[in-house]
Amino acid sequence: MRTPMLVLLLGALGACSSIKGDYPSTPLIPNAAINVADGLTIALEDIVAGAAVIGVAYYVIDPLAPNWTLRAVRLDEDRYRIAMRMKRFHMGGEGEAMQLFKRQAEDMVRAQGYSSYTIARYEEGQESNWISERVASGDLILRR
Repeated sequence: MRTPMLVLLLGALGACSSIKGDYPSTPLIPNAAINVADGLTIALEDIVAGAAVIGVAYYVIDPLAPNWTLRAVRLDEDRYRIAMRMKRFHMGGEGEAMQLFKRQAEDMVRAQGYSSYTIARYEEGQESNWISERVASGDLILRR
């Protein structure tokens, strides 16, 4: 979803360079201020700038998104690999990888009619990108 937004933003910036003349003839944000209290006024342009910064920060951090993304791949009839990745900007959740792994395994056992599972392999680590991400992966063997 972020790639289309980036393309749209770059297209809009490219279009801005082709505008000629005195457009707009009046400012987009009027020269106004909000009188909050005696001696305290806030310029409307400061409010708009602050809202823009908060909006961008909310978009990047996305506090309502889950901390971990899980992907299960079937290796053979009873064997699965679960790969997990933690989002780059998060508020807690660093120690819950094994808990989520086991919860996913129990969900798979229930959904597919198995009686139990065995963890054949499990590992946690960090991938170093421009901002490091926590990752975890493991293999499950489902038992009838």
